Amino acid sequence: MPVPSPVIAAPIAGVGSDPSAGSADIIGPGTGSGGEGNGRGSGGGGDGDGDGGTETAPRQIRGDLRDADYPPGAAEAGIGGTVSVRYYVETDGHVSDCDVTRSSGNAELDAATCGFIVRRFRFRPARDGRGRPVPAAIVENHSWMIHQEPAEAPPPRPRRRFGW
Repeated sequence: MPVPSPVIAAPIAGVGSDPSAGSADIIGPGTGSGGEGNGRGSGGGGDGDGDGGTETAPRQIRGDLRDADYPPGAAEAGIGGTVSVRYYVETDGHVSDCDVTRSSGNAELDAATCGFIVRRFRFRPARDGRGRPVPAAIVENHSWMIHQEPAEAPPPRPRRRFGW
């Protein structure tokens, strides 16, 4: 009677449709081929022996907010603040859909911040594990501060000299 050939089994059993073991394009804790994980799949950042690529974040190549951009009404009123924003870098490096996630308390500062970001900021787009450009979200804060010149110091008092 012939000896049957050994059956090679997967080291970790799992069903492809199981949310922690299947093949997915999103990051997760499972053993599939998602973006990252600690399993045996081809995740981008897992410790398995798969063939994942390296994802890269968008990198800003142009654009800034300058002191000269300070909205005139806020500057004249001496109003400053920090604006928290979320915006999206598209696959061509342009910015879209800037949203204020936390207001500075001044509508003029909030609107100016998003307006300048969308018009001026340009990026090298984020890339997936295969090197393809992908959209990405950026969350950051921008602070507007009034820089006041120090008051002019009073002239020094003359010293009295005593001659003995």
